[in-house]
Amino acid sequence: MTTRNNNKRPSAPLACTECRKQHLKCDAARPACSRCRKTALPCHYLPSRRGGCRRRQSQPAASISGVGASVSSRVPSGTSSSLVYDTPLAIPGQFGASGTLPPTPVTTTTASTGVWPGVVGDDAGHNSHNDNSRRGHDDAEDRIDDRLVRLFYENFHGAHPILVPSSLFAGRRYPHFLHLVVAFIGSHYAPPGPSQQLLGERVATELAASPDRSPAMVQAQLMYAIALYARGHSGDAQAALGRSVAIALELGMYRRDFAPGRDIEAESMRRTWWELYIADVLMAVLHEKSIFQCSSVPYDVALPCEEAVYAGAGSSSSSSSSSSNHIIPEPPTLLDFKQRVFAADELAFSSFSYRIDATRILSRVLALNRLQECHRDHLQAVENALVSWINHIPAKKVDIVDAYGNVDEMIFQAHLTVNYAAMLLHLPRSHLQPVLPEAAAVTTAAAGTASLFAPWMPAHRPPSFTRLVHSIKATEASKQLSDFVSVCPSVHRHSPFLVSALVLCSVVQLATSLSHGDDCFDHHCNRVILVLGCLKNLRRTWAVADPAYHHVRTAAASILANPMRKLSPDQLPSSTTTTTTTTTTTPAAADSSSTASATATADHDLASCHELTPAFIDPTCSSTYFFNTIPDFDLT
Repeated sequence: MTTRNNNKRPSAPLACTECRKQHLKCDAARPACSRCRKTALPCHYLPSRRGGCRRRQSQPAASISGVGASVSSRVPSGTSSSLVYDTPLAIPGQFGASGTLPPTPVTTTTASTGVWPGVVGDDAGHNSHNDNSRRGHDDAEDRIDDRLVRLFYENFHGAHPILVPSSLFAGRRYPHFLHLVVAFIGSHYAPPGPSQQLLGERVATELAASPDRSPAMVQAQLMYAIALYARGHSGDAQAALGRSVAIALELGMYRRDFAPGRDIEAESMRRTWWELYIADVLMAVLHEKSIFQCSSVPYDVALPCEEAVYAGAGSSSSSSSSSSNHIIPEPPTLLDFKQRVFAADELAFSSFSYRIDATRILSRVLALNRLQECHRDHLQAVENALVSWINHIPAKKVDIVDAYGNVDEMIFQAHLTVNYAAMLLHLPRSHLQPVLPEAAAVTTAAAGTASLFAPWMPAHRPPSFTRLVHSIKATEASKQLSDFVSVCPSVHRHSPFLVSALVLCSVVQLATSLSHGDDCFDHHCNRVILVLGCLKNLRRTWAVADPAYHHVRTAAASILANPMRKLSPDQLPSSTTTTTTTTTTTPAAADSSSTASATATADHDLASCHELTPAFIDPTCSSTYFFNTIPDFDLT
């Protein structure tokens, strides 16, 4: 690649898109201007729409001495020397002999953006796609609204933290299509307007026409798939997820040596793979027949670090001249996480790691539910995994908020996933009759497409315990899930995958209310009302919550309306407001744990307080000694 070192240049007839967006002078060098070469940006030229060249004074050429040496030292062998990668992360040999996938040749069209995003290609890399996709856009149209990026990081990034921290986003120079996806997602947290629809159309056009096969495209398609799911377009979401998985497998992102470093870029790549794995499983919940694409390869990607470390590393990198410093701790492996139970001292793993482990258990539940017959030992193994996950959770991970009220989103999702998996495991084997929609699909007038919001459930499966035990465990899991949701009610900042878990939680509570007596009606009713409020708020952001809200509301009205009228204080005899409840001690209660004794004492104290009548205190749904009445059953 040759460059011109003249001190004086003639006036450039046309500026590249990057210089135009930043309102900077461009020397119009080919195949890339000196500014884009120096900053490792993709350099594209569009025909002028303003009637010819404008007169402007000549600009001294930017110094690019040493660029050639930098290029030759950073491009992978066998690749055109005109490629410049904007990351210090070494390019892994993703197509080695040990790979399970056939090698993909690196050509000037597919490698114009390189293995890593943000690459300046040669003339062949400037294909017609870039001209066609951006032709007709003014500078104002190409400029991404910083406000939408901020909304993305404030509301969505915490639930799906795969991009670099917000402090590094502007300097990272992600490709244009990824910027569009970020802005499109951020627009859902802004006041509604026509710009959201226009952004959606631009994103769809840009992603469909782009030949990019880089990790940036994996990230863009993954986030786009989550957004499509949240908008109620399940089919399009599955297609986008499939494209993301295909590129990730092609690049070898499932291998540890793809991103072995301790810098921000390597950590972002590891997070991208695991987020892809999690989304693959969570989207499979909605379908009767599905294939776990990410589980079909022997993945050994290292585990992500803590969110505070990741965000702090971003702040450290933004204040330094290089992002290649070792600011991320040495990442542990999945085997390290599995062997933590044998360690003499409690080992520290990130909340993201527990979220991954919870998702792995969920995938096992889904696999069992899709079998007509399964051995009791297989069912018990998954049940053991669910209980063990809870028993081995560190004490500092039990609470999902810290002393300042900050929510640990990753451990929040981990707890929700475990309880979601428990409901999916036990409900088909219980005697509860859930009020799930028959086809688990409702057509929304706004979207015009089938919007899946409820998980697929088999009709009945053989139980491993009695069906009563499975009913108790399903109900307990739904109670735990609603308890976690009540701690952090700002649902718009949670993952949109929360919708299907909330739906299942509510239908379990509704089904349980039909089999329980009137004494705990308010207990179940309050939990359903909690879920309804969450769905009502969430549907203002994501369309998938709208049919979910209407289904739960309709089911709750048909089941709870009559008992609510019957148990209303103005319908009860006047004597009920002056009577107090008494606690009867049974032999099982006498032999129960200290927790059961404390519960009985609390009930007695409430009964002795004449000021606190049943009109103010809702009765509990069950006591812990209730489980001791079941022979050979240990709750723990």
